[in-house]
Amino acid sequence: MTDLIWASIISVIFLLLFIAAEIAHKKGINTECTRKFVHFGGAFVTIFFPFILTSHWTVLALAAIFALIMFLSKKLGLLQSIHDVERKSEGAIYHPIAIYACFLYSQILNQPMFYVISILILAISDALAALVGKSYGANEYLVEVGTRKTVEGSITFFLTSFLITHLILLLTTQTGRVESVLIALLISIIVTVFEGVSLKGADNLFIPLGTMFILSKNITPTVDGILFQILALIGFLIGYLILMLPYKRIGFSGVILLGLINYIIWALLGDIYAIILFVFSFICAKTNWILDYDCDVADSYRVRPIFYILTVPVICAFLSGFAGNNIIYPFITSIICEGFIIKTRLFNGNLNKGLWLTSILSLIALGVSYVFV
Repeated sequence: MTDLIWASIISVIFLLLFIAAEIAHKKGINTECTRKFVHFGGAFVTIFFPFILTSHWTVLALAAIFALIMFLSKKLGLLQSIHDVERKSEGAIYHPIAIYACFLYSQILNQPMFYVISILILAISDALAALVGKSYGANEYLVEVGTRKTVEGSITFFLTSFLITHLILLLTTQTGRVESVLIALLISIIVTVFEGVSLKGADNLFIPLGTMFILSKNITPTVDGILFQILALIGFLIGYLILMLPYKRIGFSGVILLGLINYIIWALLGDIYAIILFVFSFICAKTNWILDYDCDVADSYRVRPIFYILTVPVICAFLSGFAGNNIIYPFITSIICEGFIIKTRLFNGNLNKGLWLTSILSLIALGVSYVFV
């Protein structure tokens, strides 16, 4: 069948999922359950995309329509089976973006099973972690003020992510048994950390993209290579905790996120860039340059300043594959630009309102650096 016919069938299935979720919600079913029902059901439809759809433009159209429906329904107070949650979440909008990005990436790599792994982790691991955490979670940890998650939910996420990755790699690819175990371990650590520190549904974007990133780096894996990556990741996380947490500029979740991002920078760009970011982070930890522990909003913003400061540098790192190695000056410029703006916004308590400003100005600085350096 053609893409148009399949797209029509997929649209009808999603419509039926929405109707079923709305009926269940009106009968008193908890919103978390109806939300995960749509999330779970939709994922099991989308995992077939690489096998039934031939063009990424078809997936882009479906993703754009779905994202628009999610945005408008939230603004208009519709689809309460999805949007009626206590926490603020943009996950329903991030989800279709992640699906398209992973589909396109898997087509470029010619690795459809990488897409399947990424989407299944988002669907199964995320849904089970939320349900276990809500039903059986007794040990909570703070992400930011107003946002808590549970140890039980994170353990569930880790175990299911490991099993999904290991089994699919082992059964559907040429990856060896030991290699598939190690890749699954590396991915499950990374995505569990992302899930544990994500806010407002951002895990719906970062989890599948993080999974695709690690898989793309290990198309022809070796045991020694994967072991080195795992040790490097653990080293970054432990190193940041030992050297930065005692200064109490940011909380545990922020320090862990910094360690994870520095690992990604190291994996993409190499040692010198990781050292630059570490020195920048350490200066911030020892001084009041950006994060003042005693200011009124410091405890509220443990994770968001890290995301805002380092979003553009990470984009810069991903673009390095297209721009060549001459990226060190744009990388440094974007970090300094983001840090300066975050400082002025943070102490005014207007960090959220500064998101667009930080991104736009930092991208301008990035572009200027490319032109003149």
